[in-house]
Amino acid sequence: MTDKNGHPSFFKSLFSGFFLEELVFPYPHMDKEEEENLNLIRDTIRKFCESYVDSPKFDREEKFPEDVINGMKELGLFGIVIPEEYGGFGLSTTAYVKILEEVAGFDGSMALIIGAHQSIGLKGLLLYGTEEQKQKYLPKLATGEMLAAYGLTEPGAGSDAAGIKTRAVRDEKKGVYVLNGNKMWITNGGIADFFTIFAKEEIDIPGEGKKDKISAFIVTREMGVQSGKKEEKMGIRATSTAELILENVEVPIENLLGERGKGFKVAMEILNTGRVGLAGGNIGGSKTALKYILNHVKERHQFGRPLISFEIIREKVAQIALRIFVAESMVYLTTSLIDRENIDFSLETAMCKVYSTDTLLINTNDCLQMAGGIGYSREYPYEQWVRDARINPIFEGTNEIMRIFTALSGIQERGEYLKKIGKALSDPIKGFGLLTDYAMHYMKNRLTKERIPDVHPTLAKAKADFEEWAKNLHITAERILVRYGKHIIKKQIIQYRIADAAIDLFGMIASISRVDDCIRIKGEENCHKMITLCNTFCGQAWRRVRRNLLMIDKNDDDQLLKITEFITEDEEYRV
Repeated sequence: MTDKNGHPSFFKSLFSGFFLEELVFPYPHMDKEEEENLNLIRDTIRKFCESYVDSPKFDREEKFPEDVINGMKELGLFGIVIPEEYGGFGLSTTAYVKILEEVAGFDGSMALIIGAHQSIGLKGLLLYGTEEQKQKYLPKLATGEMLAAYGLTEPGAGSDAAGIKTRAVRDEKKGVYVLNGNKMWITNGGIADFFTIFAKEEIDIPGEGKKDKISAFIVTREMGVQSGKKEEKMGIRATSTAELILENVEVPIENLLGERGKGFKVAMEILNTGRVGLAGGNIGGSKTALKYILNHVKERHQFGRPLISFEIIREKVAQIALRIFVAESMVYLTTSLIDRENIDFSLETAMCKVYSTDTLLINTNDCLQMAGGIGYSREYPYEQWVRDARINPIFEGTNEIMRIFTALSGIQERGEYLKKIGKALSDPIKGFGLLTDYAMHYMKNRLTKERIPDVHPTLAKAKADFEEWAKNLHITAERILVRYGKHIIKKQIIQYRIADAAIDLFGMIASISRVDDCIRIKGEENCHKMITLCNTFCGQAWRRVRRNLLMIDKNDDDQLLKITEFITEDEEYRV
């Protein structure tokens, strides 16, 4: 199965019952030369952070020091993904995300400054910029002479990106667009000089007349962009998060990014690729928290025993490790899809973002809980980690929206295929090939579970569970389409269950592929830790998938919605 551009999608295909094994097997490896360079860069970053990054101090002062930003510039951290011909390192997505993971292990704000700059701030220029635009701006962005920010969110348009109010009026005589509007919650908003801004403009569309369409623009500080006061936030306090004010800002027509009226596509493509960077950073945060709490639970004694000897503590530590392992497996499988190019990875990046950001919040909260009373004290890092982690499920698409996106995108793929079947039935001679394909696939789905290549015997149970419940995901997607039709878009609780099932299945196959590859290269005896992690997660995951899919038919959704109705009507809790 492919998207409308002809690009194959692993998970959209899985929703339709097709397993594109070549996209996930064997588990990907970095180019050897790039990996060596990456290791040198990570060592340099580690030494720099150990010497100059004081995360608690940055948090208390709510400011990221200029001298540390200058040090980041000297290290080239603002040009990691920018091609070498424009002055950057030109590293792969995989290498970039691993660097963000390293940085986030020291300070979330530092990782966010880099991510806002490269993952989203200048990503539109890389993806859609003309050669002239790239020559003009990328060299300065690579050195950090210009820092970048992404301007989409507005006071009345958060997740509803299509509802933006900022307007762009094209003035052909002056050769400019005049922009007016406000952008909110812009990371790097007070320190950036380069902005990717989205605004609506009136376009004359042949056969349709004049319509408002979103266009994307390259806007620089010197054009008149003003920043509002820095937001006072719960976490990531050292970052500059500010409103952008655009009052009659004149932007040269040649700074249009991509095609007129195609800005929504630009915005979504930027976010689709950018989310995986955020996911990688969250892995780094989880690893640091686990390392720190392990020291505490080993040294701290209660009832004459170290905390780590108690089963409840051991279970929490194990679950944190499981979540990190699965997040790693998902994220670096996904970065390889991005690096391979011409692959639709939109669902995978969304699922990585949901899983990794939920994981960091749970992990840091569990670490605080294991630390006990000192975890609540500002003398220790736990409470800051929890505060810093809390924003991640919100920005770059809330996890609620990402789950809905995952479910609806997957279901839509199946719906479009079934629509084609319906058309073929109206003309069976012409549609014979499609109907034969559907019939064969239908029978295969119901008569066999052989879907993925043979894996090492130690992973056989995990493989069988994945095959069984991947098949059930496909059957369920088809069934709810038949039941609800276009009204499925209103069934958000069902969408949630579908998405959570898909995320668990992605975690399963990514882990299976990673461990099978480890065994193939290193041998079973050298991969026993990974085998245990993989099989434990898969044993938990398929049960969650089963529960989520079964609850589509048997649930108390109507009662929950009824409770919401009377609580809302009463405007308080009153029973």
